[in-house]
Amino acid sequence: MDNIEERILELVGEQTGVDPKQIPLDREFEDLNLDSVAIVELVFSLEETFDISIPFEGLDESEVKKHFNTVSSLANYLKTLLQKNA
Repeated sequence: MDNIEERILELVGEQTGVDPKQIPLDREFEDLNLDSVAIVELVFSLEETFDISIPFEGLDESEVKKHFNTVSSLANYLKTLLQKNA
């Protein structure tokens, strides 16, 4: 597990009250009771943490489900953004 996944798990744990070590990387945010508002808050926290802009608002629903569905999918999306900005 890398730093991005660990940080996402920490933030999800803070929002859900679940121990980050108990959250599988492929668990859907919906299953953790994270609604769209909570996901937006998560995105804002990640933007601050990694000093990056995540183009969340311009995405259509299928892109949101693809990139903002699980810890793993979000981590992969962030890695792609960070590589583009490197």
